[in-house]
Amino acid sequence: MAENTVKLEQQVEFESLLAVVSSLNKADKHKLLEILEDQLFDDALENDPELMAELETARADYAAGDYITFEEYLAQRRASGV
Repeated sequence: MAENTVKLEQQVEFESLLAVVSSLNKADKHKLLEILEDQLFDDALENDPELMAELETARADYAAGDYITFEEYLAQRRASGV
């Protein structure tokens, strides 16, 4: 079996899964974290129409050029004395 594949034919106890994750190197843990975060984010969007609408609005604003950069935001804050 290839090094980057896992084949499960039965359920794995959570403690066993934690042990496997603990044995991963740092780079693989980061890959796993990205995958989990993506899946959690997708689940949150599917179950929250309001969040999905806000995200779509933000994407439309960005596509229309209606945004400021982080540097511009910081400059505005400094100028307002915040």
